Amino acid sequence: MMRSLLNLLAAEAFLASTLILARHDFHDALSPLPGISYKIPEPGHRSPTNYKVTKTNFLRLHAVKGDGTNSRSAAAILGSHQRAVPGGGGYQNITSATSLGTQYAMDILLQDTPMQVYLDTGSSDTWFVQRDFLCTDYGGVVIPQEACGFGPGYAGDFQYGAIPGQHCFILYGDGEMIYGPVGYSDITVANITVKRQEIAFANTTYWYGNNVTSGVLGLAYPSLTNAYLGTGMEHDWLDAASYPPLFSTMVSDGLVQPFFAIAISRNSSGGLIGFGGIPPISGLDYSTAATTDIIITNLVDNPFTSWEYSFYTIIPDGFVWDGTTNTDKYPMIMDTGTTLLYLPPPLAEAINNAFRPAAVWIWQYGAFFTACNAKAPNLAVIIKGVKFFINPVDLIYKDIVDPLTGLCMTGISSGGAGPYILGDVFLQNAMAIFDVGNSKMRFIGRSYY
Repeated sequence: MMRSLLNLLAAEAFLASTLILARHDFHDALSPLPGISYKIPEPGHRSPTNYKVTKTNFLRLHAVKGDGTNSRSAAAILGSHQRAVPGGGGYQNITSATSLGTQYAMDILLQDTPMQVYLDTGSSDTWFVQRDFLCTDYGGVVIPQEACGFGPGYAGDFQYGAIPGQHCFILYGDGEMIYGPVGYSDITVANITVKRQEIAFANTTYWYGNNVTSGVLGLAYPSLTNAYLGTGMEHDWLDAASYPPLFSTMVSDGLVQPFFAIAISRNSSGGLIGFGGIPPISGLDYSTAATTDIIITNLVDNPFTSWEYSFYTIIPDGFVWDGTTNTDKYPMIMDTGTTLLYLPPPLAEAINNAFRPAAVWIWQYGAFFTACNAKAPNLAVIIKGVKFFINPVDLIYKDIVDPLTGLCMTGISSGGAGPYILGDVFLQNAMAIFDVGNSKMRFIGRSYY
């Protein structure tokens, strides 16, 4: 189900092109956005984590090209929350160009049935489409299942039964929606079997699928789960029935240590994820390593997030490129569902100006483009004083070419008024350890390869 790059999100791309010029709109660290605020939690005593390599509890990620709007990314999800707040404006910086980005699929077992699901660190629910689901268009009209672009649907039911009087309703960033019952089933991932895990079945969907995955495995915090009381499509926070998502259950059941680690590979080959241990990958540079706090991202329309963690949000020390250093500090979300780096407009402009030749903004895409053989800047993200350099290969997308100019898209885009995201452009160059038990993010550099 192919969609036009130029028409898919033209309105948002135009808004992004307007915001990039409005330098006074971007915020500094911890100042609120419409519908979003940030808080650094009080430090507490926690046991140090032993980041051992796991020999069994890891699995390979499969890269698949997205055919939708990438609306499952953290930026798009936050945009949907902003739209829910009066005066929030609903800006979300998911452009048509990122719809061609890479998504990551995982092989798991639902009871004893192999399924492929989309890995998402920006959401928390685990759900699967059922075989006899209804696919709808944006207006709710039922259309052929093929239009939603799922892989094979699940033919069974909940292993331990449905939860009476509850349902799952998820509205993603660009209008994608899934609705269906919740219940309990066994899930096996990376050789770890979680008994009686609460999951959802999607039996009504509006979806932009990749024709491979049949659901989503969310790895964010419990505050972002989407189970609700009622028999209709209620999804107000007053009806919320929060529950422990899959990774939380793994930890509480004593199956793994409270962290997972992701290493995304270049050249769209996928990568590895380890639960309770570091996946066995080569090329780690332990001399380039840093640990920083996860801060609380408070969504105004979700009061649970005012005191609980939600997204994996950190505050880098700044950025350095070609002898220039910017130490302005902005909250940034670590997200495998986002392809590019979405930065404050002046910072995005300055880095794109450092390409040779300089990159130019093409509003139809909501992205910067430069010559496909351009020289990229020597760019690094600074975290706790450590510079994590980004391979220049990752800064120019030679497979995303504007047909009118022949230019290629860069890996640095404007985040407008926010939120700002460190996506796969960064994650291809550092293994990310999501230390949930200590509320920390740890990064280990990877050699250019």
